[in-house]
Amino acid sequence: MGTNPSVDVYLDHNERRSSRIGGALLTASHTRCATLGENAMISAVAQDSFSLIYLFDHLPAHEFWSDEGHTNVADLPRGSVHIMDLRPSGNARFRSAFDTMNVALPRRALVALGEQLGVTAPEVLRTPRAWDWQDRIVGGLQVCLAEAIQAGPDVDNLVVDRLLLALMTHVAVTYGEMRAPSSSLTGPLSPQQVKRAQHAMADDLENGVSIADVARLCDVSPAHFSRAFKAATGATPSAWRLARRIDLAKNLLANGNHSLADVAVRTGFADQSHFTRVFAREVGSPPRTWKRTRGHK
Repeated sequence: MGTNPSVDVYLDHNERRSSRIGGALLTASHTRCATLGENAMISAVAQDSFSLIYLFDHLPAHEFWSDEGHTNVADLPRGSVHIMDLRPSGNARFRSAFDTMNVALPRRALVALGEQLGVTAPEVLRTPRAWDWQDRIVGGLQVCLAEAIQAGPDVDNLVVDRLLLALMTHVAVTYGEMRAPSSSLTGPLSPQQVKRAQHAMADDLENGVSIADVARLCDVSPAHFSRAFKAATGATPSAWRLARRIDLAKNLLANGNHSLADVAVRTGFADQSHFTRVFAREVGSPPRTWKRTRGHK
């Protein structure tokens, strides 16, 4: 029997549904011998995505290869989960019955998810064991996606959006070590969280740190962190950090022969003019005047 033409599961196959997040397209493709034939050649073009592969049925040994080389994959049991990086592309040749779900998870979508949750998106997605890992949550969601694909327009796209978002979130947390934000969305920061945040914001006044990074250290979302930090300290994170920058500027002006340009750089301002303008606004007088009034020439 000859080999069927190669089918790109994310571009050519009809049994698929998609959803957008952050401008990136998540696609679930149900690839099975019932529609593609047992002697199918399955492929996916190189792209900046991960492919989550789930087996609805036992899959006999088959060939797999990518730009990185060739692999003979052993028999895989029903329910197996595998995640592969699609940047080197991927191809598989089946010479037997197969029934799989392939879900493309673009890195852009993972970044958008992280931004929504106020956490860092995973750089890598990897199961503890390649090819034959088991995950009942993935399995349950894949069954729902297969039903949605089969039902076509009878299942609204909003449902597909939620299913794919739930699947990506679970995979990012479980196999990308993406930490979920604190379940508490109200209330002040603890004294330990305040101390941790202040230390992080004061650690490098020249270069600064993002609110998202500080919020992550406190295990809360950026929006909640800003509100809770102000409730705990009386100042917003940016105002608190600006006060520390002004304190450092005063110390440099009062102790040592630092030029205004040098002080501006060491306290994180764009240039001397920017530093002078902000210092005068916050202190009430320009830096040269402030220094003179303290007996320094």
